[in-house]
Amino acid sequence: MKKIFLLSVLMILLISAFPQTGNPQQYKYVFTVAKDGSGDYYTIQDAIDAMRVYPLAPITLFIKNGTYREKIELPATNTDVSFIGENADSTLIVFDDFSGKGRHNTFTSWTARISGNRFFAANISFVNSAGPVGQALALYVDADQAVFRNCKFLGHQDTIFSGGEDARQLFDNCFIEGTTDFIFGPGTVVFSRCTIRARSNSHITAASTPKGKKFGLVFLDCRVIADSQVTNLSLGRPWRAFAKTAFLRCALPAAVRPTGWDNWGNPDNEKTVLYAEYKNTGPGAGISKRAHWSRQLTGKEAATYTLKNIFGSGNWYTDVQKPVFNPQAFGVKKAEVVPLYTGKVPNNKETAEQELAITKDNVTRISKVSIPTLTIYRPDKPNGQAVVICPGGGYSILAFDKEGTRVAEELIKWGVTAIVLKSRLPDDKLQFDRSLAPLQDAQEAIRYVRRHSTIWKINPNRIGIMGFSAGGHLASTAATHFNFRSDPSGTDTLSCRPDFAILIYPVISFDSSITHKGSRNNLVGADASEDRIRFFSNELQVSPQTAPVFLVHAGDDGAVPAENSIRFYQACIKNKVPAALHLYPKGGHGFGMYNKTTQDNWMERLRNWLQGL
Repeated sequence: MKKIFLLSVLMILLISAFPQTGNPQQYKYVFTVAKDGSGDYYTIQDAIDAMRVYPLAPITLFIKNGTYREKIELPATNTDVSFIGENADSTLIVFDDFSGKGRHNTFTSWTARISGNRFFAANISFVNSAGPVGQALALYVDADQAVFRNCKFLGHQDTIFSGGEDARQLFDNCFIEGTTDFIFGPGTVVFSRCTIRARSNSHITAASTPKGKKFGLVFLDCRVIADSQVTNLSLGRPWRAFAKTAFLRCALPAAVRPTGWDNWGNPDNEKTVLYAEYKNTGPGAGISKRAHWSRQLTGKEAATYTLKNIFGSGNWYTDVQKPVFNPQAFGVKKAEVVPLYTGKVPNNKETAEQELAITKDNVTRISKVSIPTLTIYRPDKPNGQAVVICPGGGYSILAFDKEGTRVAEELIKWGVTAIVLKSRLPDDKLQFDRSLAPLQDAQEAIRYVRRHSTIWKINPNRIGIMGFSAGGHLASTAATHFNFRSDPSGTDTLSCRPDFAILIYPVISFDSSITHKGSRNNLVGADASEDRIRFFSNELQVSPQTAPVFLVHAGDDGAVPAENSIRFYQACIKNKVPAALHLYPKGGHGFGMYNKTTQDNWMERLRNWLQGL
């Protein structure tokens, strides 16, 4: 048995090593996000997570108007990505972390962190809504060759951090507001035609330019404005000794102090910084009382402050081939919700309990289900396959979107008809036999799809079941107990055997040494008999008639040990059932469609596997 397991792990490693640079057309390069459900995703981070890392072609994310209350991160592996909002005033990314909130510090307080090189953003507001509570970043950008055009950055202290000592960034025609050091960092950054709003008597910039860099923070043709209470504003102070900041041809308000600059209480900084101006205008532009250690550039010196000189060769900072918002990229969700049963729901008690749905942390959790439903997604061009999806949740709730509807939205892009099962959750107040209610619903769901196979243009012999966590237990139960009549009163003789099973970090066994006790106790109770435990330990129920199985698990899963998937896989091998096990070293439990600890995308593996059935 150990030899079989070692061989399977070796095969996983070999599969992961196959080149993925061919057939670029098979990958998705345009994504959409909309709060109204007309996009591919409801949240920006879900769309980011779905993107191929190091893509074979540039990726565009269109973001419809709405307030997206989420903390987003575009990792360094997500290069060549564009975010195109509908309107900067109405497309807002908002969060409220700040230094001192929990374990957050300045550099984890961001609303958005952009690390993928060659990034472009337009028509979006990045907002930190924490208020005047200290350091609270709206944007942390350490990507190289990043461009923000017609965007807004709203906050108080430390609104924008330009990280990356070798990073180059352009902010063009943007609006930036803040109180103290609200534009800071070591990056080489140009702010062109921007409006800079100062909200308090403090400092606009705090550059930390590395020694030897010719340019730091450069403001070209910008307009600085100040709130009415602001009367003592400095253009900048040095966060590090070799800070470089320059304002050229900018309009400066009367609130700018006559000296212009601040040495941050250290006269030694005056010897090393480069704080420069050239032909600024407005009541705050007078030079007669400027700090003696700042500079007024000559015409020859000012002529070197061009985008080409500052950024080097290339056209990444121009308008060449940059997309504009495309409303035609959005559509209408292809979902229909129907009751699972046409008549009385079997095994149900009369109850006043009401179904409850709570959305938190970007996940909708449904509990107290007494009326099971199917949410049906039908592709424009069905390929003949269908999948019934069982969301997880420990048999106490259903993570209905994260492990249900969002998965369905992805599957229909492949041509797969996807059906999300809102099954009953075991509850003695709601059912006469709580342990059988979920299985009754799963079996009926398979039959329902088979009854509608002709209408939905699917092959009745290509209907599978998919489950996550406790939903994986339900799916594996349906995949092994299809000869068991869970509803003795039912008269439908149509087969409830799934033709394949997809099990993602599944609860498989009720063996106390590896089970998820919450799922087991919720389904059968803490004092269940040995026969009941064995019945629902699905690794013991695999037979030669079990359909092909696809399994995904993480080795460091602390909630549902990977041994669950391994035992099921070994039982499949023993019974000559085709099985594929994808075991990742890390990922923990509940990672959904995207395991962020690896560049390998198990959804791509699944797509290939389904195509081979």
